Amino acid sequence: MRKIHGLKLILIFVVLTMGGCVAPTAPSPTPAPTQSIKLTNLTQTKSIVKTEIEGGVVHYQNESYWGEGQYSVILQSKARFSSDLIAKFVEDVSTHGEKCEEITNANVEFNEGKKSTILKCSIHGAVSRTGDSYHATFFWLLRPLGLDFIDNHFEESKSGLFWQGPVNGTLTTITVELPTIDEFVYEAWEHPIGHCHAHVWWELAPQVT
Repeated sequence: MRKIHGLKLILIFVVLTMGGCVAPTAPSPTPAPTQSIKLTNLTQTKSIVKTEIEGGVVHYQNESYWGEGQYSVILQSKARFSSDLIAKFVEDVSTHGEKCEEITNANVEFNEGKKSTILKCSIHGAVSRTGDSYHATFFWLLRPLGLDFIDNHFEESKSGLFWQGPVNGTLTTITVELPTIDEFVYEAWEHPIGHCHAHVWWELAPQVT
């Protein structure tokens, strides 16, 4: 018993003189850092914008397409990307609109098959009505893109206005769907159905003069 007790004391002494060191354990692997997302660092390959008016409300949709590398970064932080994208759009409307627009139901969808993101929202206050006459403003849509219905030669039709071309190097398609009123085409400066640089107007039952 004395020998066993003595061996215990020797072992304790050895441990204490070694500073109480124990065999090191393997370090836990460090998770790979998530790449930060800044909208200014992302470049769309294509943008398809569509607006439609229903009951005095403008329904807006912008489907943006991204390169595979950038889209994989976006997918790493969907919530952050969605929040930043919505915030930028709200800021653009506030800065370039006519202060009458209000954005509701904004959300971002992800289509991984097409490597695209789709920003959708409703815009109130951009359409006004007096009797059967309607007037809609689109400064909030055009100014951030540097476009103009007349100067950029939007294609005119009885169902609205259309344009396609590069915006900051990105192929952009814009479709402004408007109420179809008989066979009237939305021509520049015409009344009662027509448009100017950033406004559109129509009447539900226009009177031909």
